[in-house]
Formats: sequence, C-alpha cells, structure tokens
Amino acid sequence: MKHKRSEATRARIIAASRQLFLENGFDATSVAEICRLSGVSNGALFHQFPVKEDIAWAVYHEVRVEFWDRVVGAMVASEDPLEGIEAAVRAALDFQRDEPGGAAFMFDVSGSKWIERYAHLSQPMYAAIAARGRAWSMPHVAAGRLPQVLPDVFIALASGAPQWIARMSRIGMTGASFDMIAEELPRYVRRAFAP
Repeated sequence: MKHKRSEATRARIIAASRQLFLENGFDATSVAEICRLSGVSNGALFHQFPVKEDIAWAVYHEVRVEFWDRVVGAMVASEDPLEGIEAAVRAALDFQRDEPGGAAFMFDVSGSKWIERYAHLSQPMYAAIAARGRAWSMPHVAAGRLPQVLPDVFIALASGAPQWIARMSRIGMTGASFDMIAEELPRYVRRAFAP
C-alpha cells in the first residue's frame, strides 16, 4: 500500500511539473509551485526527487520518448525508405508545431549544463530508438536504397534541424515562416539520404 501511494505521489509531481515546465520553462518554475499544483508537501516532493533537476529529468525523458515515438513511428510506417526519412522529418516538425511547450522544454534542457549529469540515464531510451531505426533501415541499406549513415547523423538531420528551426522561429530569428521551412526541409533531408 505504501509503495502504491509513493508511485501515485511521484506521478502527481511529474504531471504537475510537466504542466509547469512546459508552460513556463525550468528556470521560471519553482518547487513551491510544483508542490502547490501537485498537492504534495515539500518533504514528499524531496523524498521522491532530491533536487529539482531530478524532476526535470523525469519530465524531459517523458517528452523525449513521446517525440521519438512520433518520429520513428512515422519513419517505420513507410516501406519506401526515402518516404520514411521525409515522414520522420515531417513528424519532428509537426511535434514542434503541435507541442510547442514540449519542444521548447526539450531544446532548453538539452542545452543546459545540468543535463550532462543525466546522460547515462538516456542510454536505454536512445538504444531502444536506435534499434527500431536500425531494424527498419538495415534492409534498405543492404539493398542499396539508403546509404549507411551513423545514427547520430540521422538524428542530427531528422530531429536536430527541426528543433533548431522551431527554436529560431519561436524567438523570431528565421527569415521565412516556420510553415514555409517545414514544407521545404523534409525534401532536402530526403535528398541527403538518396543513394
């Protein structure tokens, strides 16, 4: 019974933190606000998460999994490899458009210094995502329909560019609208993977 209460408390803290972080950002969200919204005491919060960054990591991980499920899911749904690549980029761009708070939070957290302490915790998630991508791409690579590319290169093209574009668009530093860029970028990334 105590374990179930602890899980429920943890889930409430994460849900409240996610709402606040995605609306206001990490730095602008206080532990007091998280406690108030989640309905838990400071002591209960710090029992579950010794530091605020631990909560942010839990939210970051949740949002990243949703993002990658969308991107890789779009890619593997296509039997044509170049259509799959284009679909992955479009899914990454759609996530930026559909989930602006999540997209901004991911970008900001990825650029923070404290996230480095949690890098080892990302490895299982990235390994699972890479395995899904490899399972889909390897037959295409073997058949000569796709070039062999390091997973990090694919990630940079399929997700890094859309995240950067969305960030620059949010802060008003793009020459074209996000929609115009979102229409053009997937075609360029597709061409980059053409054998």
